[in-house]
Amino acid sequence: MVAAHALYFAVPLVLWLILRSVEPQRVFSRLYLAIVLALVYFTSEMVQGIGLWLIWLALLARPVPRATKIAASLLIGAALAFTHPGIALLSLVFGALGLALSALRRRFPRPLAIAAIAMGVLLTVAYFALAALWPPSNPTIAAQHASAKYDYIDPVWMLGTLGFFPMLGLLWLLLLAPGLESTTARWRLSPRATLVVGALGLWFAINGTNLLTWIFARQTAPYALALALCLALAGPTAWLAAARRPLIVFAAVIVAAALSYTVDLMLFSHVVEARLAPFETDDPTPPRFVEVSPSAPSIDLVPERIYFKWSVGQDYVRDVVVPDYGVGRMTFAFYTFFQSARRVVLFRPLSRRGEWIPFECASVDRALGGARDGIDRRMLQFLGEHYCVNRTAIGRP
Repeated sequence: MVAAHALYFAVPLVLWLILRSVEPQRVFSRLYLAIVLALVYFTSEMVQGIGLWLIWLALLARPVPRATKIAASLLIGAALAFTHPGIALLSLVFGALGLALSALRRRFPRPLAIAAIAMGVLLTVAYFALAALWPPSNPTIAAQHASAKYDYIDPVWMLGTLGFFPMLGLLWLLLLAPGLESTTARWRLSPRATLVVGALGLWFAINGTNLLTWIFARQTAPYALALALCLALAGPTAWLAAARRPLIVFAAVIVAAALSYTVDLMLFSHVVEARLAPFETDDPTPPRFVEVSPSAPSIDLVPERIYFKWSVGQDYVRDVVVPDYGVGRMTFAFYTFFQSARRVVLFRPLSRRGEWIPFECASVDRALGGARDGIDRRMLQFLGEHYCVNRTAIGRP
């Protein structure tokens, strides 16, 4: 587990170190560090994609030979094609905003905007081409992706995430604040207003329902980063001077949210331990597989429950924390398996129509051939019976 956590954080850290070594100003690395803090708790390929994209843009911003820029664009562009489609949107939005600032006669490096638009177009084409060449080998993942494929371009959805998780809107405002200051915009966030925004952010970080904040940050993070970077590059020296306070407040809000989220995980752990206790006996052939009933229907998340979760006491754990993590999907089966030291697995069959089934049966069979011991072998057999799918079938009995 220690090694896994070290590797988990090593990737963004290495990307940040590379960015620090190639950037012409510390604008790129500081913005990357900020955006990663908002995404890393539930990391995704977005973290790697943003890091590679910023490294590419920082290289283009340096006075290096054109051949070096072309080679970097080809190599990094090929890698970006295998990250996240949101990187194409990031590139296109950054380019469009950069051209707009240039048209307004701001001191924005116009070649970066043109290069970003070209990269965005190429990445968009690459994503569609790769999707056509390599369709999902797991037929259930296509339905899972289809249900959320417009989340990155649906403005109503994105505004909804900011309403449900107000901390995100406040974080993005703090990210934009130094750019508004450095570009002498008419509207800016004063030092006192920055502290007020930070105080509100801390409120929602500590009291808000932020179990899924880290996941839903992905939809709006590329646009916030694109705008913040454009404003920063329009006046990098002034931006660096103005960024210290907002970014410190930004980090404080993220730390508070992480601590609050950790408390939620501890509450969930206590509930699961109480649920496991009756089944943790000396079974001669562990693990013991126990099918559990589905979670209770979702409750109405009224503002009190969304913005001041501690006011509802135990109801918050029962109605929000447990349903979010204990709905009985594959993750819950694995969680209970390891939480009970491989003695008990609480699970619910994936029986809903169109439900995502996480494993391919061929992969489970290969792993079964190299099982470490009898417990792992029985767990893999369980996965083959309940949580795997064939390439041409929706499920396997």
